[in-house]
Amino acid sequence: MLATSAMNNRTISGVHALAEGAISAGVSLVTGYPGAPATGVVDKILSLSQPDAVRIEWTSNEKVALEVAFGASLGGQRALFCAKSVGLNIALDPLMVINLSGCNAGLVLLVGDDPGSWGSQNEQDSRPLGIAAEIPVLEPTTVPDAGAAIRSAFELSEQIRLPVMVRFTSALATGRAQVEPPAQGSAVTPPDYIREFMKWVVLPVNAVQLHGRLHDRLARVQAGFETSQLNGSLGSGRRRIVAAGYAFQKLMDVVSELPAGLAVFRLGTIFPLPVSRSLDQTSSDSGLLPFVVGSDSVLVLEEGSPLVERALCAALQAAKISSTVCGQDTGHVPQTGELFGPEIAAAVNCWWPEAALTASGAVGRPRPSRQPFCEGCSYIPAFDALLSVMQADRGRDAYIVVGEPGCMVRSQLPPYELMDVKLSLGASIGMATGLALTNRRERVIAITGDSAFLHTGVNGLMDAARIGTQLTVLILDNLTTALSGGQPHPASPVDARGCQRRPLELAQIARAAGAAEVQVVDLDRGEQMEEPIRQALRSQGVSVVIARGRCPRWSPGS
Repeated sequence: MLATSAMNNRTISGVHALAEGAISAGVSLVTGYPGAPATGVVDKILSLSQPDAVRIEWTSNEKVALEVAFGASLGGQRALFCAKSVGLNIALDPLMVINLSGCNAGLVLLVGDDPGSWGSQNEQDSRPLGIAAEIPVLEPTTVPDAGAAIRSAFELSEQIRLPVMVRFTSALATGRAQVEPPAQGSAVTPPDYIREFMKWVVLPVNAVQLHGRLHDRLARVQAGFETSQLNGSLGSGRRRIVAAGYAFQKLMDVVSELPAGLAVFRLGTIFPLPVSRSLDQTSSDSGLLPFVVGSDSVLVLEEGSPLVERALCAALQAAKISSTVCGQDTGHVPQTGELFGPEIAAAVNCWWPEAALTASGAVGRPRPSRQPFCEGCSYIPAFDALLSVMQADRGRDAYIVVGEPGCMVRSQLPPYELMDVKLSLGASIGMATGLALTNRRERVIAITGDSAFLHTGVNGLMDAARIGTQLTVLILDNLTTALSGGQPHPASPVDARGCQRRPLELAQIARAAGAAEVQVVDLDRGEQMEEPIRQALRSQGVSVVIARGRCPRWSPGS
């Protein structure tokens, strides 16, 4: 149930609306791995819900998070999986089979994308991954629609026994609007676990049959999407715009009032595309083909890849409708970056010069972070010591330093400018292993955070030790997932709600993974880093130094 404080101020953010939608839908379990913008939704669910009503678990990685959520669904509880765009990549392995087995209670995947790459290593569009997994994909067009999309996703998931993906962007997360409190619905009656031979078992003997069943279910979903309240049109005219997801709200912010001769379709159900069963424009269908029929030209506004644009072109061709579709592929809409007011105005004006739209370029445009380390950050003495040892030994150029996401990205700012290689979370040890195997001149050092090490880095350590790599690994242990807001991980001493629990011990894990030497340096007690690093660099095989120091902002007890 919602805490009473949730009802005080009804001008709320998209994050708040999404969280409220999940709670009002009767979600029982929320799982995920921290990463903006999805983290904000989980944090808001924490503040709006009671511990006995909603259980929240930050897991070691997104694959585990989805597997736990799926298990809860099988057991009869509505479950919400939350991750940022690149996190969905990690969860694809189980997702590509869950779509065949189907789920039991509602299972919703809430995925936050970051067009413009303001806080991510790429600007991945997650919608094609949902389509590749052949599961329904929703994308709220406004903040008020956000909660409705989550509730619809849970209902749809239970109707068709499939996971449903809800994609949203950073702009929707931070957007604000007047939103009515969700209606007090009847309590959700969870379905019991279904005990039936082969019901939840996917094998080569039944995979093709289950794939056919999946397609039958998607056909039913498409028919339902054609009358979905998450879609709709406004205005009239022979010039028509299809605005997918939050691009609709951004367009409305630019035009405020639709010019004569322009109609707009807000598209909140992305896959299967609601093309429509009928071309009758007077019918109650909210499908795309009736909207397009009779138009001079159609402009598709969407953030990410030209997914809707190409799907609409294919649908028009199949229906033998000769309307011109414009968008990213035709050069009218930018192919990269986030769409802001000026980009939308320029796209509409390029497509229809008579519109003569204008928009301010400053409103809502974030800047990539250049924030240095926080005062008192334990990473500072660790990096100072590492640079000092490298310089005193053979010089900085005698080493290759491989890093990854997390607070260590701030080491790319002066005076450190530390990382030579950096890609994705948990990848530093694996990449460093490959470098160490093929490089005979420079010594290779991998740096990973505690959360990243448990996410997927430990797998790289096991293989580095098995292969016999000459490698030094520095694990920065601040007891939390700091950069995303201080969420716990399996080696944290508290859970998501701050309750004490027994943490895993990183040193024991590193030794069990095969590290030849493991040293732990307690920076909070003033222990020095230089000598342990020098010793690790002289060691044979894989040597690990764990630099432990509480985050001054987020760690428990700081």
